Amino acid sequence: MARKRPKGIPLFLVLMFLIPALAGCRASRGTPGSAMGTQRGAAEEAPEKEAEQEEPAFAVGPVTGLRPLAVLPVEAGPKSVELMPGGERIFVNDLYAHKVFVFDARSLERLMAIPLPDEPVEAAFSPDGRYAWVSLYNSSKVVIVDTVSGAVEGSVPTGSIPKEVAMSPDGRWVYVANWNSNTVSVIDASTRQRVKDIPMYGTPRGMCFSPEGDRAYVCVMGGNTLAEVDVSAGHVVSRQIPCGQNPRHVVLSPDGKTLYVSNNAPGTVTVVDRLKGNATATIKVGRMARTIDVTPDGGYLFVCNYDDHTVGCVDLAAGKQVFTVPSPKPIGIAVDARGERLFVSNYAPPQVTVMEILRD
Repeated sequence: MARKRPKGIPLFLVLMFLIPALAGCRASRGTPGSAMGTQRGAAEEAPEKEAEQEEPAFAVGPVTGLRPLAVLPVEAGPKSVELMPGGERIFVNDLYAHKVFVFDARSLERLMAIPLPDEPVEAAFSPDGRYAWVSLYNSSKVVIVDTVSGAVEGSVPTGSIPKEVAMSPDGRWVYVANWNSNTVSVIDASTRQRVKDIPMYGTPRGMCFSPEGDRAYVCVMGGNTLAEVDVSAGHVVSRQIPCGQNPRHVVLSPDGKTLYVSNNAPGTVTVVDRLKGNATATIKVGRMARTIDVTPDGGYLFVCNYDDHTVGCVDLAAGKQVFTVPSPKPIGIAVDARGERLFVSNYAPPQVTVMEILRD
């Protein structure tokens, strides 16, 4: 039976009190717009937002040491070790084995061993990492290696004893430093044809391109300068930048403003302002400074001190080598894409050493 309204209380007064009470009950249950509903929604979304946070692009903080992690099996005389585009693979040129080896940069699994007709020295890669241009020491040519299939797809003649190879950022040009010819060969990557030889006043070795690809920088190891090549003006030397005696290797800072040059004879690293074309500092490292590489944060540089049997760590802000670790005859070096690992090719015993970069 329906409850009767108490006598004497008008209906409109009952409704006036009843409707707000019902609205309050609904709000306490977390209706849209209520305080409780907003808190519950935020709590439910928090795990999703946390899961969406990406891993930092690279490691930062003071580098305090290097810890050996593994030794990668190669065969004889690994001349260089290079990080491939994308950072997922490393490429080892095994000089005396007449092979190149490809390893997974994280798992360290050997992915392939590719036989070559001669001694590989250095390599450069197409921007997508599909093709490697590999210099062959005695053959006066570079070969083009498909890094997916492992097939050698062709070759291009160069000067005598080609060593360092560099590719422009847009993948259009391949430069090859010819040790015995005192020239740099220019190859059109699309046609796979050599289009020019740039004369050098001494022995060319290390090379790199500017971020825009309009300039290239060549270590004249038989002298004391970097030869700056104007790419867009027809591959001509535009100026010589003093950088120290016997320059061997050159790398670019992550922001593209600075060049770092290893000088083999004095055992130094020269810091060069790329745009101004002048040296700003000289850092003493170890004897016979060879290959160098910079961490992705731009704070540290690692150097192969070949004759000291050490790998050195240079604090670029402090302008000095802050520590060294033993490494037998280090000749090639590469920092991984996250700045967490260092790969070092050692001549004797022939091996590639993997080290963890320790940070404070």
